[in-house]
Amino acid sequence: MLKFKNDVVYGAIFDMDGTMFDTERLRFQTLKQASQEFIGIEFSDSYLMACLGLSASSAHRLAQHEYAEDIPYAEIRKRADELELEAVRQFGVPIKKGLLQVLERLRKSGLRMAVATSSRRAIAEEYLINANIYKFFDVLVCGDEVEQGKPHPEIFLSAAEKINLAPHQCLMFEDSENGIRSAHDAGGICILFKDIKEPNQSMLAHADHYFESMYDYLEYLNPFTADLDMPAVQEAFPQTLNQLTVGIHGFGAIGGGYIAQILSHWDGYTRPKRIYASTRNPLYRLAVNAFGTYCIRYGQLSYDERIENISIIDAENIQHIQEMYIESSLVAICLPENAIETESEAIAQGLYARYIAQGEQVTEPLTLLIILNNINAKKVLLTQVRKALLQLTNAKITDQILAQHHFCDTVVNRMVSKLTDQNLYRQLSIKYNIFKQAQVTDDSNQINIEDATRLNPAQEQQATAYIEEMRQNFQPSHVLQNMDLILFNAEIDMPIYVENNSPLLGKMRQVVLVDQISDIQTIKNRLWNGVHAIAAWYASLLGHTTIGVAMGDPRIRQYVEQLVLEVKQGLSHQMPQRAKELDRLAHSFLNSCEFAYKDPCERVGRDPLRKLQANERVFASITYNLKHHLPCDALIHGAVLGYIYAFKYEQQNLTELKQHLKQQLQLMNVDAQSQKDLNEMIQNHLQEMISGQFSMAHFMQSNELHNEEI
Repeated sequence: MLKFKNDVVYGAIFDMDGTMFDTERLRFQTLKQASQEFIGIEFSDSYLMACLGLSASSAHRLAQHEYAEDIPYAEIRKRADELELEAVRQFGVPIKKGLLQVLERLRKSGLRMAVATSSRRAIAEEYLINANIYKFFDVLVCGDEVEQGKPHPEIFLSAAEKINLAPHQCLMFEDSENGIRSAHDAGGICILFKDIKEPNQSMLAHADHYFESMYDYLEYLNPFTADLDMPAVQEAFPQTLNQLTVGIHGFGAIGGGYIAQILSHWDGYTRPKRIYASTRNPLYRLAVNAFGTYCIRYGQLSYDERIENISIIDAENIQHIQEMYIESSLVAICLPENAIETESEAIAQGLYARYIAQGEQVTEPLTLLIILNNINAKKVLLTQVRKALLQLTNAKITDQILAQHHFCDTVVNRMVSKLTDQNLYRQLSIKYNIFKQAQVTDDSNQINIEDATRLNPAQEQQATAYIEEMRQNFQPSHVLQNMDLILFNAEIDMPIYVENNSPLLGKMRQVVLVDQISDIQTIKNRLWNGVHAIAAWYASLLGHTTIGVAMGDPRIRQYVEQLVLEVKQGLSHQMPQRAKELDRLAHSFLNSCEFAYKDPCERVGRDPLRKLQANERVFASITYNLKHHLPCDALIHGAVLGYIYAFKYEQQNLTELKQHLKQQLQLMNVDAQSQKDLNEMIQNHLQEMISGQFSMAHFMQSNELHNEEI
């Protein structure tokens, strides 16, 4: 049942040609060709327009009146059918944009559904099967199965009867004058779509609702269908593919291991027909494209989630990048902050290509999700993209392009790690050996694979050979079908917080729309990013390699919990209205860390000086807590750990570290005396640790750091 405006609806009955399928233009072409073959002249546009919605017998009588009494209409129609089928079998049925989403929403609202078409059953069934929408309909009533064709109401009355409903309980969808009169006289709730023929007053008078397109009706229908809840990790993706193409600019950990899942769940009714994703890693590109799929592993649940309908493109190929931006309705920009300046040129090229392709008037705005793990992500991106656009065109067009699209800041709180090239190579080697059905028994034939990141040239060549031979010989029934290619390890957090700045995002299941995204960004930046980095620094200095393993060390777990408590106290004081999100993110963070056995400390802890910027992550929390007399001992310890990590693992010398610290403290929004005290305190502890005067245990157990000293 569906409550649609003031009506309670139990069924939906669809015309086929012109309503669901954009076949009327094709039909015109084939009838013209067939009539030319049989009578030496093409049917006129006026005759063909008059035939829209008519049964075959009615169209025959009209042809006799227009051309000749003895016109071989049956032969012309049969030949047109043959020509049309040839085109459809070669190129597919052209379906109306938005149709699949409408059918899924109506079906999942519990409606019984039927087709009422003037076409013969043989044609109707082939088209419905070809378009993969036969599954939506309970019954078909076709033109060769009724006594009286449209505009007589018989066909709609028969369809309603067959699904055991009264006509007034059914939505009836049409595009032609004869069709809408048929639906109206049957007593249904009449939905009229524009097709070839501009609707006249008579058509509009017989319609209860009129829409320019199926997609317009989808937008109108949205408020009357349920928003599906946040999916569970192991919930299946929608089976039906819609007509949307989406892109991921950056097939890294977050792009491939999280955003691809969001795009695959989409709104829960349908999912995009294609996902583009760009990468500079040739091995990942070859492997995913060869198998047509890859998996995200959720170790906490022992579950592998398969991502399908994805095409990996070369980030160096500007033509492919442009095609992604031209064809997509949404592009997620998943890049590290240090890549924005260089990648902004490709983004600008894509946006400019879209502008040119759409005739310099963008009728379909692109939604861009900005996923940079930075509070000022949107500002940073737009600044760089604008600069790059100005290299391609003038300021007026640049501003026009940027104003046409929806740029949306985001917050991601899922932990994801990307498998190394060596790990992928190991998987390919195992899959290849299974593929060849050969057991390696001679130890001399074993390949010794070190757990390093890069492949050597011989390994790269061998991996490419594995992929190519398996791709050429791959069969769906082969044992390889059950051996998925694992590319990412992920934790189980589902929602992505997104700035409420695009109408496309309203129904996406994993999207939580936020009006003040800066609040969530601040929480994520301090609570997740800051604490995560400190945990990695401490864990690395104690000799642990992954976050999950490190959390088994009581020293680290206790310290991380203390950090979370201090950060939460500051954030709760700063934004009490965000208590719900704060509690959820804090709980999720600790839970994710506990199970992050595949999350390398080296990846999380890298580039510590960037993570120790003033008014970001660690120092932002210290600043706020100091100003409001809240505890920050653990946070100050964390800053020291970051500088020690930079010295030990990133070859920064002590002078550089002290200069960096001084610069950041000068930018902090605290008084001069607090800056001075902090500078002396952190420098002293740093000097003592580096010189070996204090052990790590002694330093972390120190009680010297107290707010009142500062």
